[in-house]
Amino acid sequence: MAELTENTKRIISVLQDLKDGEVVSYRDVANLAGIPRGARQVSRVLHGLSDEYKLPWWRVVRADGRIALLGDGRDEQIKRLNAEGITVNEQGKIQKIKK
Repeated sequence: MAELTENTKRIISVLQDLKDGEVVSYRDVANLAGIPRGARQVSRVLHGLSDEYKLPWWRVVRADGRIALLGDGRDEQIKRLNAEGITVNEQGKIQKIKK
């Protein structure tokens, strides 16, 4: 396994701190990790390291509140969000976040 960059470590830390029912955008994660304009890097970390680091990938959506995934991934994300009390409309946009 390759050594993780400091940016990657910070992204992983932010993602691991997300709680049930908490939804953030790729941009939010990047900003919290101290990486302005790092949304694509967040996407790459989620794509490549979610299983290994048990990252809650389903809690990350686009900046406009919509799910970015398609097909089975989208269905699985909606299922997991619903299980945490989060409502998603037919267009894949977050409607209600559990308080």
